[in-house]
Amino acid sequence: MPAIWGYARVSREDQALALQLDALEAVGVPSANIVQEKESGARQRPAFDALLKKLKTGDSLVAWKVDRLGRDALAALTVARDLDARGVRIVITTLGVDSSTPAGRMVFGVLAQLAEGSVKNLGHYAASWSAWWPKRPVAPVVRHQPGRSARRGQAGCPRFLTLP
Repeated sequence: MPAIWGYARVSREDQALALQLDALEAVGVPSANIVQEKESGARQRPAFDALLKKLKTGDSLVAWKVDRLGRDALAALTVARDLDARGVRIVITTLGVDSSTPAGRMVFGVLAQLAEGSVKNLGHYAASWSAWWPKRPVAPVVRHQPGRSARRGQAGCPRFLTLP
């Protein structure tokens, strides 16, 4: 029988999961099936990884926001594509997105295209930056002259921001 699972995560121990837990329970996720984690999305998420392995065809994964699925759009979309291929439905409560509907698949598709475009443009941006960096304009440095009191600059920079 298909199960409904929820995933709630905050990045730090001092943050509360209450808002996410309330949202997941409000859409019908049994509290016993909500996996909770207090871990940065940039690090390993062992509870999330275990949940992904546990999901079977026909199951639903409910998350509060799409960024709970991955550190960035590309990672979230990779997870979404993997789950879709396995027949797992994804529901994002804040967006009202349900991957089992045509509109939900369209939203994930648009996000996938945006993420792909960002990755393709990343190389272009890096090449532009590395070409510009050696030619960048360098602002003159205002140095304090011994024996003279430091005055404020035109922008009102205080004395401690000038170099000796």
